[in-house]
Amino acid sequence: MTLSHLATILSFCLLSSTAIAADLAFKKISATEFELTLTSDISLTVDQAQVMMSDPASTLCAGKIPQYGKYKFAGSENLTAQKSAEKTPVFHMVQMLSCVADLPTRPKGATPTVRKIDSDQEFKLKIEGKKLTTAYLSAKENAYYETAYNMLSPSMKATINPEEWQALATAYQAKIGKLVSRDLWRVTVYDNPVNSSQPGTYIAVDYETKHSIAPVTCGYVVWFLAPDSKNHFSLMREEYGHISEDIVKSTSASDMGKLGKQMGCKT
Repeated sequence: MTLSHLATILSFCLLSSTAIAADLAFKKISATEFELTLTSDISLTVDQAQVMMSDPASTLCAGKIPQYGKYKFAGSENLTAQKSAEKTPVFHMVQMLSCVADLPTRPKGATPTVRKIDSDQEFKLKIEGKKLTTAYLSAKENAYYETAYNMLSPSMKATINPEEWQALATAYQAKIGKLVSRDLWRVTVYDNPVNSSQPGTYIAVDYETKHSIAPVTCGYVVWFLAPDSKNHFSLMREEYGHISEDIVKSTSASDMGKLGKQMGCKT
C-alpha cells in the first residue's frame, strides 16, 4: 500500500516544550473517505493524535465537514521491543476519515444588499444569539437531544439523521464531561454578507467552555434568520474542538497558546 504525504501539515503541532517528531500520511479510499496514518517517536493518546490530525483533515475534506470514524493503533507497549538503532516509531495510529456534506461557510463580512440593521436591532440580535446558543448547548449537555436537533437548519439536517447526530453528540459529551463554566465571548451580526449562500441575517457566536474532563473546549455556532422571517432562527453551522486534561498537563504554556489559537479559542 502506497501512502502519499501531505507536506508541512504538522507545523503547528508542538504539544510539549520538546518538539514531537511525527509524520502523517494519507491514502484516498474514495472521493469522501481517507485513511490517515500517524507515526510518532513518543506515545500519544487518541485525543492528542486526533488534535494533530484535525488541520490536515480539514485540508483533505476541502470545505466539507471532517468526521473521524474507526481507528486502530499500536501503543508504545507493543512497539518498545522494536525500537532500536533503527529508530522505529513507538506510536502508529490508523484513523478513518469521512468528509460529510457541505455546510455554508462562516460569514466574514457584511455587505447590505436588501436591508441594513441599525444599532438597536444589532444589540437585540446579539442578545438573541446568546440566548439561542445557551439553549442549544444546554440542551446537548442535559441530553435533550431532540430539542437540540430541532434547532438545526434544513441544510444541517440534510447532512445527518437524528439518530446519527445523537450518537455523535452523546459520544462527545462523554468525552468532555460535565459543564463547569461557559463564556460566550464574541457575538457578531452579519446582515446579508456577500459570501453567504443565501440572503438573510447571520449571528456568529464564539464560545469557550470548561468541562470536568476537558479543561478547554472552543467552538462557534452560526444562526440564520431569513429575510421574510421575524424570529425563526435556525442553526446553520457548528464547529468545535477540545483540549483534554492530559494534553494540558503535558503541554507548555506557550504551546498551549499556539494550540488554542489554532482552535479559535479566546486565549
